Amino acid sequence: MNRSLRGPAAVALALLCMPLPAAEPEPQCGAVTNNPELAIKACTRMIEFAGLEKSELAKAYYTRALEWASQGNHDRALADFDLAADLDPRLPSIYYNRALSRSEKGDHDRAIVDYDAALRANPGDAKAHTGRAVEWTMKGDYKRALADYEDVIRLDPRGMAGYFGRGRVRFYAGDFMAAASDFIRSHQLDGSVYSALWLFLARKRADIPGEKTLAQEAGTSGAGDWPAPLVALYLARTTPDAIQKAATDLRPARQREQRCEANFYVAHWHLLQGAREPASRLLAEARTLCPTASIEHEGAVAELRRLQLKP
Repeated sequence: MNRSLRGPAAVALALLCMPLPAAEPEPQCGAVTNNPELAIKACTRMIEFAGLEKSELAKAYYTRALEWASQGNHDRALADFDLAADLDPRLPSIYYNRALSRSEKGDHDRAIVDYDAALRANPGDAKAHTGRAVEWTMKGDYKRALADYEDVIRLDPRGMAGYFGRGRVRFYAGDFMAAASDFIRSHQLDGSVYSALWLFLARKRADIPGEKTLAQEAGTSGAGDWPAPLVALYLARTTPDAIQKAATDLRPARQREQRCEANFYVAHWHLLQGAREPASRLLAEARTLCPTASIEHEGAVAELRRLQLKP
């Protein structure tokens, strides 16, 4: 009788003798990309079970805060930023990123405090100057906003952010000619349909005809996908109602963003016609609908402030 195992018994024994596959290493806090939920779990596991020293624990809270912020959960982000700052106040970038979350919550005063701290640590941080300029703008303090944008231009003279930001502040303050000059420079550095639209609006408010160059500067005569229809509106090739319909005809994921832009730019179309009532209504809708960090939200707040002050 052959004593060697055959058939199912041999297969079972072979399986028992096979080495188990090595367990996948658990992701580490700060090493996960493009997956905020997994990144948050990794940081939470490290915070709760790793027995970290204060500086490492601060980094874990800070990293988790960034992930919360990327998901739009700024309440949890701020809670983690605060814990990180308490554990290690010298942690790089904590004040800048906490300022961003505070701005998203509409807490402009405390955002400015954080930008001040970020700039004390790194006076040459153009992004912190830009962020603080936005907060001054939202508060209507255009003099301080302009000073910050001047620093941005000094620190990054080849970047468009300083010129585009300074142009917007000058626009809100009613200095349309100077705003147009800044928009020309920003458009030269990084041209887009949106910078062309702001340049057109500044020119028109300064009583400079802009229709002849709008299509060329925007790279579209108004035909095609969004935001081309906005150009068509200012070239009198479509109507405000058509713009609103075009914004809602997009796929649902983009509808809120495009409805925000439609309300904002149609409101400015009404302002160019001297129609303050429909402009005010659409600007109020844009202020509510547009993401807090968007230029259109900032512009809606500033324009509504101007309309309230103007007799």
